[in-house]
Amino acid sequence: MSDPTLAYLHRRFLARRLLRGVSPGRFLEVGVGRGKFYEDLLHLGFAGLCLDLNPTLIAQQTSECRFPADRVQFASTNFFSLDQKFKLLIAFEVLEHYQEDLACIRKWRSLLDRQGALLFSVPAHVRHWTENDDRAGHARRYEKLELAEKLNQCGFQVEQICCYGFPLLNVTYPLSSRLLAQPPKSFEATDNDPLMTDFCKTAQSGDRHLPFSGWIFDERLWLPWLHLQRLFLDGDHGTGYIVKCQAI
Repeated sequence: MSDPTLAYLHRRFLARRLLRGVSPGRFLEVGVGRGKFYEDLLHLGFAGLCLDLNPTLIAQQTSECRFPADRVQFASTNFFSLDQKFKLLIAFEVLEHYQEDLACIRKWRSLLDRQGALLFSVPAHVRHWTENDDRAGHARRYEKLELAEKLNQCGFQVEQICCYGFPLLNVTYPLSSRLLAQPPKSFEATDNDPLMTDFCKTAQSGDRHLPFSGWIFDERLWLPWLHLQRLFLDGDHGTGYIVKCQAI
Protein backbone atom coordinates (compact mmCIF):
# COMPACT_ATOMS: atom_id res chain seq x y z
CA MET A 1 0.00 0.00 0.00
CA SER A 2 1.34 3.47 -0.86
CA ASP A 3 0.22 5.06 2.43
CA PRO A 4 -0.89 2.37 4.90
CA THR A 5 -2.43 3.08 8.27
CA LEU A 6 -2.24 1.00 11.41
CA ALA A 7 -5.95 0.17 11.14
CA TYR A 8 -5.39 -1.01 7.56
CA LEU A 9 -2.64 -3.38 8.74
CA HIS A 10 -5.01 -4.87 11.32
CA ARG A 11 -7.77 -5.39 8.74
CA ARG A 12 -5.51 -6.86 6.06
CA PHE A 13 -3.87 -9.23 8.56
CA LEU A 14 -7.26 -10.62 9.58
CA ALA A 15 -8.79 -10.58 6.10
CA ARG A 16 -6.11 -12.93 4.77
CA ARG A 17 -7.01 -15.43 7.49
CA LEU A 18 -10.75 -15.12 6.96
CA LEU A 19 -10.27 -15.91 3.27
CA ARG A 20 -8.99 -19.37 4.09
CA GLY A 21 -11.44 -21.88 2.68
CA VAL A 22 -12.75 -19.52 -0.03
CA SER A 23 -11.87 -21.05 -3.39
CA PRO A 24 -10.53 -18.69 -6.10
CA GLY A 25 -12.90 -17.06 -8.55
CA ARG A 26 -13.86 -13.61 -9.75
CA PHE A 27 -13.81 -10.88 -7.08
CA LEU A 28 -15.14 -7.35 -6.73
CA GLU A 29 -13.54 -4.85 -4.37
CA VAL A 30 -15.65 -1.81 -3.57
CA GLY A 31 -13.82 1.30 -2.36
CA VAL A 32 -10.26 0.21 -3.13
CA GLY A 33 -8.81 3.64 -2.22
CA ARG A 34 -5.03 3.40 -1.94
CA GLY A 35 -5.20 -0.19 -0.70
CA LYS A 36 -3.39 -3.15 -2.22
CA PHE A 37 -5.41 -6.02 -0.78
CA TYR A 38 -6.18 -7.08 -4.34
CA GLU A 39 -2.54 -8.19 -4.56
CA ASP A 40 -3.23 -10.79 -1.86
CA LEU A 41 -6.26 -11.97 -3.83
CA LEU A 42 -4.31 -12.25 -7.08
CA HIS A 43 -1.59 -14.28 -5.38
CA LEU A 44 -4.33 -16.65 -4.17
CA GLY A 45 -5.57 -17.17 -7.73
CA PHE A 46 -8.46 -14.70 -7.84
CA ALA A 47 -9.07 -12.25 -10.68
CA GLY A 48 -11.42 -9.33 -10.66
CA LEU A 49 -12.46 -5.71 -10.55
CA CYS A 50 -11.59 -2.88 -8.13
CA LEU A 51 -13.88 0.16 -7.86
CA ASP A 52 -13.58 3.57 -6.29
CA LEU A 53 -15.63 6.73 -6.75
CA ASN A 54 -12.48 8.86 -6.75
CA PRO A 55 -11.08 8.84 -10.32
CA THR A 56 -7.69 10.12 -9.15
CA LEU A 57 -7.21 7.04 -6.99
CA ILE A 58 -8.30 4.75 -9.80
CA ALA A 59 -5.80 6.37 -12.17
CA GLN A 60 -3.08 5.94 -9.57
CA GLN A 61 -3.94 2.28 -8.96
CA THR A 62 -4.00 1.58 -12.70
CA SER A 63 -0.58 3.13 -13.24
CA GLU A 64 1.00 1.38 -10.24
CA CYS A 65 -0.49 -2.09 -10.79
CA ARG A 66 2.11 -4.78 -11.56
CA PHE A 67 -0.43 -7.33 -12.81
CA PRO A 68 -1.89 -7.74 -16.32
CA ALA A 69 -5.34 -6.36 -17.14
CA ASP A 70 -6.81 -9.84 -17.56
CA ARG A 71 -6.16 -10.43 -13.83
CA VAL A 72 -7.38 -7.14 -12.35
CA GLN A 73 -9.09 -4.02 -13.64
CA PHE A 74 -9.83 -0.66 -12.02
CA ALA A 75 -12.82 1.60 -12.62
CA SER A 76 -14.30 4.77 -11.15
CA THR A 77 -17.79 3.30 -11.16
CA ASN A 78 -20.67 3.08 -8.71
CA PHE A 79 -21.24 -0.58 -7.81
CA PHE A 80 -25.01 0.03 -7.99
CA SER A 81 -24.63 0.25 -11.77
CA LEU A 82 -23.14 -3.25 -12.08
CA ASP A 83 -25.12 -6.32 -13.11
CA GLN A 84 -22.31 -8.90 -13.06
CA LYS A 85 -21.84 -11.82 -10.67
CA PHE A 86 -18.82 -12.45 -8.47
CA LYS A 87 -17.53 -15.24 -6.24
CA LEU A 88 -16.18 -12.83 -3.63
CA LEU A 89 -17.02 -9.24 -2.70
CA ILE A 90 -14.64 -7.14 -0.60
CA ALA A 91 -15.65 -3.81 0.96
CA PHE A 92 -13.40 -2.32 3.63
CA GLU A 93 -14.82 0.76 5.37
CA VAL A 94 -17.66 1.32 2.88
CA LEU A 95 -21.01 0.44 4.44
CA GLU A 96 -20.86 3.10 7.16
CA HIS A 97 -20.94 5.83 4.49
CA TYR A 98 -24.48 4.85 3.40
CA GLN A 99 -27.50 6.33 5.09
CA GLU A 100 -29.48 3.63 3.30
CA ASP A 101 -27.21 0.79 4.33
CA LEU A 102 -29.82 -1.93 3.73
CA ALA A 103 -30.00 -0.91 0.07
CA CYS A 104 -26.23 -1.25 -0.08
CA ILE A 105 -26.21 -4.73 1.48
CA ARG A 106 -29.02 -5.94 -0.80
CA LYS A 107 -27.10 -4.75 -3.84
CA TRP A 108 -24.01 -6.60 -2.66
CA ARG A 109 -26.14 -9.74 -2.32
CA SER A 110 -27.38 -9.33 -5.91
CA LEU A 111 -23.78 -9.13 -7.18
CA LEU A 112 -22.76 -12.42 -5.57
CA ASP A 113 -23.17 -15.95 -6.81
CA ARG A 114 -25.22 -18.21 -4.58
CA GLN A 115 -22.94 -19.18 -1.68
CA GLY A 116 -20.58 -16.41 -2.71
CA ALA A 117 -18.54 -14.80 0.07
CA LEU A 118 -18.79 -11.25 1.41
CA LEU A 119 -15.84 -9.92 3.40
CA PHE A 120 -16.12 -6.38 4.72
CA SER A 121 -15.25 -4.09 7.60
CA VAL A 122 -17.02 -1.25 9.39
CA PRO A 123 -16.18 0.97 12.38
CA ALA A 124 -17.48 -0.34 15.70
CA HIS A 125 -19.36 1.29 18.57
CA VAL A 126 -21.00 4.70 18.71
CA ARG A 127 -18.93 5.41 21.82
CA HIS A 128 -15.82 5.54 19.60
CA TRP A 129 -17.18 8.33 17.39
CA THR A 130 -14.52 11.00 16.71
CA GLU A 131 -13.84 13.83 14.29
CA ASN A 132 -12.46 11.17 11.93
CA ASP A 133 -16.02 9.91 11.43
CA ASP A 134 -17.30 13.39 10.66
CA ARG A 135 -14.48 14.12 8.20
CA ALA A 136 -15.00 10.81 6.41
CA GLY A 137 -18.76 11.31 5.97
CA HIS A 138 -19.85 8.38 8.13
CA ALA A 139 -23.55 7.82 8.71
CA ARG A 140 -22.97 5.55 11.72
CA ARG A 141 -20.70 3.24 13.64
CA TYR A 142 -22.08 -0.27 14.15
CA GLU A 143 -22.90 -2.58 17.01
CA LYS A 144 -22.46 -6.33 16.55
CA LEU A 145 -26.10 -7.38 16.99
CA GLU A 146 -27.34 -4.63 14.65
CA LEU A 147 -24.88 -5.70 11.98
CA ALA A 148 -25.80 -9.40 12.19
CA GLU A 149 -29.53 -8.61 11.99
CA LYS A 150 -29.13 -6.44 8.90
CA LEU A 151 -27.06 -9.08 7.11
CA ASN A 152 -29.57 -11.82 7.87
CA GLN A 153 -32.40 -9.57 6.70
CA CYS A 154 -30.66 -9.06 3.35
CA GLY A 155 -29.94 -12.70 2.51
CA PHE A 156 -26.58 -13.42 4.16
CA GLN A 157 -25.54 -16.08 6.62
CA VAL A 158 -22.96 -14.66 9.01
CA GLU A 159 -19.95 -16.92 9.49
CA GLN A 160 -17.78 -14.71 11.65
CA ILE A 161 -17.81 -11.19 13.11
CA CYS A 162 -14.49 -10.18 14.62
CA CYS A 163 -14.12 -7.04 16.71
CA TYR A 164 -10.57 -6.08 15.81
CA GLY A 165 -7.93 -3.63 16.95
CA PHE A 166 -7.93 -4.12 20.72
CA PRO A 167 -5.82 -3.07 22.53
CA LEU A 168 -3.60 -0.95 20.28
CA LEU A 169 -6.15 0.83 18.07
CA ASN A 170 -8.22 1.82 21.09
CA VAL A 171 -5.31 4.11 21.98
CA THR A 172 -4.15 5.24 18.55
CA TYR A 173 -7.55 5.85 16.91
CA PRO A 174 -8.70 8.77 19.08
CA LEU A 175 -5.21 10.28 18.80
CA SER A 176 -5.33 10.07 15.00
CA SER A 177 -8.52 12.12 14.90
CA ARG A 178 -6.55 15.06 16.28
CA LEU A 179 -3.11 14.50 14.78
CA LEU A 180 -3.95 13.47 11.21
CA ALA A 181 -6.58 16.01 10.21
CA GLN A 182 -6.18 17.12 6.59
CA PRO A 183 -8.05 19.73 4.57
CA PRO A 184 -10.36 18.34 1.87
CA LYS A 185 -9.05 18.16 -1.68
CA SER A 186 -10.89 19.23 -4.79
CA PHE A 187 -11.71 16.58 -7.36
CA GLU A 188 -14.16 15.77 -10.11
CA ALA A 189 -16.21 12.64 -9.50
CA THR A 190 -17.59 10.66 -12.41
CA ASP A 191 -20.40 8.88 -10.61
CA ASN A 192 -22.20 10.44 -7.64
CA ASP A 193 -24.15 8.36 -5.11
CA PRO A 194 -27.22 9.97 -3.53
CA LEU A 195 -27.57 7.14 -0.99
CA MET A 196 -24.41 8.25 0.79
CA THR A 197 -24.47 10.56 3.78
CA ASP A 198 -21.84 12.85 2.25
CA PHE A 199 -20.59 11.86 -1.19
CA CYS A 200 -17.71 14.35 -1.39
CA LYS A 201 -16.28 13.39 2.00
CA THR A 202 -16.64 9.71 1.20
CA ALA A 203 -14.93 9.92 -2.18
CA GLN A 204 -11.95 11.62 -0.54
CA SER A 205 -11.77 9.42 2.56
CA GLY A 206 -9.60 6.82 0.83
CA ASP A 207 -7.02 9.42 -0.20
CA ARG A 208 -5.37 10.14 3.14
CA HIS A 209 -1.65 10.75 2.68
CA LEU A 210 0.69 10.04 5.58
CA PRO A 211 4.33 10.95 4.96
CA PHE A 212 6.72 8.03 5.44
CA SER A 213 3.85 5.72 6.42
CA GLY A 214 5.20 3.02 4.12
CA TRP A 215 8.21 2.75 6.42
CA ILE A 216 6.51 3.39 9.74
CA PHE A 217 3.65 0.97 9.09
CA ASP A 218 5.60 -1.91 7.61
CA GLU A 219 3.58 -4.98 8.61
CA ARG A 220 6.67 -6.84 9.81
CA LEU A 221 7.30 -4.18 12.48
CA TRP A 222 3.79 -4.53 13.89
CA LEU A 223 3.36 -8.32 13.77
CA PRO A 224 3.43 -8.76 17.57
CA TRP A 225 0.47 -6.38 17.94
CA LEU A 226 -1.36 -7.91 14.98
CA HIS A 227 -1.06 -11.35 16.55
CA LEU A 228 -1.99 -10.04 20.00
CA GLN A 229 -5.40 -8.82 18.79
CA ARG A 230 -6.35 -12.42 17.96
CA LEU A 231 -6.77 -13.07 21.68
CA PHE A 232 -9.64 -10.57 21.81
CA LEU A 233 -11.48 -11.09 18.50
CA ASP A 234 -14.41 -12.93 20.10
CA GLY A 235 -14.97 -10.06 22.51
CA ASP A 236 -16.42 -6.67 21.68
CA HIS A 237 -13.72 -4.24 22.77
CA GLY A 238 -12.06 -3.11 19.53
CA THR A 239 -12.66 -0.15 17.26
CA GLY A 240 -13.89 -2.01 14.18
CA TYR A 241 -15.64 -5.14 12.91
CA ILE A 242 -14.46 -7.35 10.10
CA VAL A 243 -17.15 -9.72 8.88
CA LYS A 244 -17.25 -12.84 6.74
CA CYS A 245 -20.62 -14.07 5.49
CA GLN A 246 -22.14 -16.18 2.75
CA ALA A 247 -24.89 -15.39 0.28
CA ILE A 248 -27.87 -17.74 0.73
